[in-house]
Amino acid sequence: IKLWDPASGQLQATLEGHSDWVRALAVLPGGRLASGADDDTIKLWDPASGQLQATLEGHSDWVRALAVLPGGRLASGADDRTIKIWDPAGGQLQATLEGHSGSVWALAVLPGGLLASGADDDTIKLWDPASGQLQATLEGHSASVNALAVLPGGRLASGAGDGTIKLWDPASGEPESSQPHFVADAAITALAFLPAPSTLVAGDASGRLHWLRLPGP
Repeated sequence: IKLWDPASGQLQATLEGHSDWVRALAVLPGGRLASGADDDTIKLWDPASGQLQATLEGHSDWVRALAVLPGGRLASGADDRTIKIWDPAGGQLQATLEGHSGSVWALAVLPGGLLASGADDDTIKLWDPASGQLQATLEGHSASVNALAVLPGGRLASGAGDGTIKLWDPASGEPESSQPHFVADAAITALAFLPAPSTLVAGDASGRLHWLRLPGP
């Protein structure tokens, strides 16, 4: 893992400890950094010192996604088809959420605390992390859901291997339109929301970035 100064573009530090590809990062309350990797582990780091503070073990396959929940708990999604909820303070596994039939590739936290997960079973699932209960399954993509982003008003954007981006109303579990918001020539692999102006940035498997102005909520 490399830490950079965005202002100068200078490399600040290199964190070494994983034994395979690092696929996911998340910043915890207090500034600690969590990383998930193909060595099936999650590692917690102090970016200021570069020191490894803890290794969380529990997944049985590659860790592909991380998200920080309200209250500072950490959610992880992996190729073992599970989502795990951790207490980073003590390094304890608190819950395992099961329901996807494919690898979990994306996580996002909605306003109100629901956790959204996208997977290789072509679905998005909404979970209550407090109870561990599945709240809804959003269906509409025809390939793996690779990326999720939370939009203003609590809407959810999803990008998939079918090249489409869909906008969802999590309250109803329905897409905002019967047609995709955008269709690319390659799989959508990443999404990010920019607030000013309201823009969704999408990366695809061909190496292109797409800048998409969003309709109002």
